[in-house]
Amino acid sequence: MAIPHLVAHRGYMEIYPENTLLGLEAAIQCGASYIEFDVQCAADGTLVVIHDPDLLRTCGVSGNIFDMGWDELQNIRAHEPARFSLAFFNQRIPSLADVVRLLQRYPRATAFVEIKEESIERFGINQIMPALLSELEIIHQQVVVISFHAGAIQYVRDHSDFLCGWVLHHYDSASQQQAEQLKPDYLIVNHRKLPPGQEPWPGHWHWMVYDITDAELALHYASFNIPLIETRDICALLEHPVLALNHNKHA
Repeated sequence: MAIPHLVAHRGYMEIYPENTLLGLEAAIQCGASYIEFDVQCAADGTLVVIHDPDLLRTCGVSGNIFDMGWDELQNIRAHEPARFSLAFFNQRIPSLADVVRLLQRYPRATAFVEIKEESIERFGINQIMPALLSELEIIHQQVVVISFHAGAIQYVRDHSDFLCGWVLHHYDSASQQQAEQLKPDYLIVNHRKLPPGQEPWPGHWHWMVYDITDAELALHYASFNIPLIETRDICALLEHPVLALNHNKHA
């Protein structure tokens, strides 16, 4: 039986606010070998760990990170008030540097770092990507740089030896041809986009599917040569007796 590795989607986001230091560390501590988080760029060039440019959903305030500098953003709570009310009011928007320091404490953890398309489109590949790779260099061996933006993946390929992964908008022949040109180390797709009962495209990449919260479904996809399963409910899935075999004990 193929036993997949689990990837904590935006940390342990089922229980904690997404993309927060608390949620990311909770995922690692419960045994995740891999975490995933999102990176956007603030107005002053600071790279911050947040999914949406708009602050309303995750922070409960009006504003857009593209119009704010780190001096403002570092004081904004990222507590997802619609989901959690004030339970995690002490959680703030992390900078990428904050998360890098966290990962330095857990050298056995690997991070899929998603640079968001919105930031690339706002500020440009030639501003965003050098800054991103430079900031991640200190944890180079722990990082896979991922994006929906094919140009960002091409930049990683052309200018670094970081591992990289392309997140697919579409699972179709045009995307397959583009993947063969990009040659990413990973291909990542929403599991609902895959045709049922078939192995995904063969290639020199590894597959990761998201977002799965059912242990039996995770094992089902592993049987189709998909070694990585991204989940919002990492600790619950690691309680499954088979999936627990890939539990990572972090010192």
